[in-house]
Amino acid sequence: MRKPLAALSLALLVVAASPATADRNRVPEQDALRAGVRSGQYLPYQEMRARAQGRVDGQMIGSEFDPGTGRYRFKFQRGGSVIWMDMDGRTGRELGRVGQ
Repeated sequence: MRKPLAALSLALLVVAASPATADRNRVPEQDALRAGVRSGQYLPYQEMRARAQGRVDGQMIGSEFDPGTGRYRFKFQRGGSVIWMDMDGRTGRELGRVGQ
């Protein structure tokens, strides 16, 4: 009696958790970026990352995209310093930088 009950419980957990987990793990910023890249509104992340890395001598330690402004923000570490660089996701231009 225990084995069928355990198997049924496990099956119900897998079926019930799958769609809900997928929806909860969605990131609206990534969805907006994906749609914008498909429509040609924004440059792809990989291209923007390569441009940013070419401009800063340091290790990239993070990035984010703001769909409200269409800006990418890249975070680098160089030695003991942190550098933030904002770039326009439509044109690929550097908009500003903080840090050394």
